[in-house]
Amino acid sequence: MKTRSHISSRGKTRSIFIRVSFGAYELTQPVRVREDYTRYENGRKYRRIEYYTGITVKPEDWESKKGITRNNSYLNGQLQRAHTRINEIYHELAYHGNLTYDNFKNTLQTDERLNGIFKKSIKVEAEPGYVPPMEFIENYIKKAIVSDGTKKDYNNTLTHLKDFDDYRGKTANWKAMGYEYYLELVDYLKTRKYLKASTIDKIIKNLKVFLQQADLTDNLEVNQDYKKVVSGKSLFAKVSKEEPRHIYLTEDEIKQFTNAEIEDKRLSEIRDLFIIGCWTGLRISDLSRLRRENIKDGLVSITTKKTSQNLVIPVTDELQAMLDKYPEQLPKIPTDQHFNRELKKAAKAAKLTDTVMSEVKKGNMKVKAPVPKHELITSHTARRSFATNLYRRGIPSTQLMMLTGHKTEDAFLRYIKVSREDNAKDVAKRLKKIG
Repeated sequence: MKTRSHISSRGKTRSIFIRVSFGAYELTQPVRVREDYTRYENGRKYRRIEYYTGITVKPEDWESKKGITRNNSYLNGQLQRAHTRINEIYHELAYHGNLTYDNFKNTLQTDERLNGIFKKSIKVEAEPGYVPPMEFIENYIKKAIVSDGTKKDYNNTLTHLKDFDDYRGKTANWKAMGYEYYLELVDYLKTRKYLKASTIDKIIKNLKVFLQQADLTDNLEVNQDYKKVVSGKSLFAKVSKEEPRHIYLTEDEIKQFTNAEIEDKRLSEIRDLFIIGCWTGLRISDLSRLRRENIKDGLVSITTKKTSQNLVIPVTDELQAMLDKYPEQLPKIPTDQHFNRELKKAAKAAKLTDTVMSEVKKGNMKVKAPVPKHELITSHTARRSFATNLYRRGIPSTQLMMLTGHKTEDAFLRYIKVSREDNAKDVAKRLKKIG
């Protein structure tokens, strides 16, 4: 019996597995080499079992000839202990006369000492009515009565959870999806997927929804860590320590964008739709549904798609001027991705090129660097600009919340992106009025 460590053949990171060769037998039948070619030979062949450790490594950090990592002595020690344990299992089964291919393979998968080396959870025996996590989540998403946007977020989270299973080389089970699972998932999303903290927070939030739904099912025993609070902080806590810096356009910048000569007709229409968003605060999902019948007596009235709220928004002079360009109907909005891509082009054409410090990815690292504002602008920048500019005009947040549809002041204030410099200017203006 021989054992040797290998890594999988594809991916930026590769799964480490131990190939076990044992039980040589005579070749007495044809051996298919390719789909179109079969050869016949006399000889010996070994049965093979591949035991996946659930650990990954970058190809450049792996020494193929030796079957070890180049610089991770701890992992090399784990692999050595695993080889030793596999040999022990082989001899134990042989001694008791139970050395068959199936017995050997099953024992490797379920042996506590072997799996414990890599902190792998033991495969859970399916009980009557048991539904595996990924299958349960998939079914829940299909039946959930939520908005299309929320369903899309749910499916994105499901994809990340499945990818995490593939990365670990093991399937999640309800009992094991506790605090340790949370910590490993967050580390994976940060260091392997390079996701922003706000995106990770959304994934964890959705995971808690899935766990809560599964917990309501009588025949599923769900780990309760997701409910626990220690020192006033959830074990499944948010990972973002501060809100990411989102940009907004000042009223002067909105005016510059509005007045810019943009020759491309479609880019011009994209710009106009964005400007309408700057003076209504509507999400793109609602902006795409805005019709002439929604505008009457100087007011925009619409029921939001995301929250089903009835919003009433005043038509400002700037908004009216833009609506007058399209007396019959507004231009059609493409997909979000297309809109954002073309919007950046329009903003560049309008010379919105002032730089702001933002987090950018360089290789496998994220660093702060100056980025032109037009590269950071998205459809949601319009909604932030609406809230921020009216707030700077001195309109109370409680009144603005009725225009934007925010339910709490905390949530609304996260939209206000006034810089320290702008805030100082606003205060100076008010002090002059008082004086």
